[in-house]
Amino acid sequence: MKPQYDVQLIFNETAQSRLLCGAVCSQNSSCQTFDYDSSSHRCRLFEADLTNGAIIEMASQTSLVGSVILSASLYASIYNQSCSACQENRYQTCSSTTNMCQCPGNSYWNGSMCPLQLFENATCSQINACRSDLNLSCIINYY
Repeated sequence: MKPQYDVQLIFNETAQSRLLCGAVCSQNSSCQTFDYDSSSHRCRLFEADLTNGAIIEMASQTSLVGSVILSASLYASIYNQSCSACQENRYQTCSSTTNMCQCPGNSYWNGSMCPLQLFENATCSQINACRSDLNLSCIINYY
């Protein structure tokens, strides 16, 4: 996996198997994609999906890439509900300011789900769609 930006790498450690690497990704709400190399036991977790990263083909036959597949059904019944609805939920977190289920960090509510926030040169449809922690802001084309 080659993320678009280095900030998207959130974990780079060893794991004994691809199942354990996948389990670490599943437990980390920021993880959208992981790669595992069985010869080196390297497990990398990324806050990136195929819209803001790429899978690079390697000569190695020991690498595996896995990705979390998101769908609106994971979000619709929980978003903006009281925090009890999203306890132990990797897709939404409890906001300490509103006590409501909200999108986790670096993602935004688009009306049906919480996709990852966008980077520079991406088309934004709403103002909170860009990574403000990287000093990016959306310029929305109203034409």
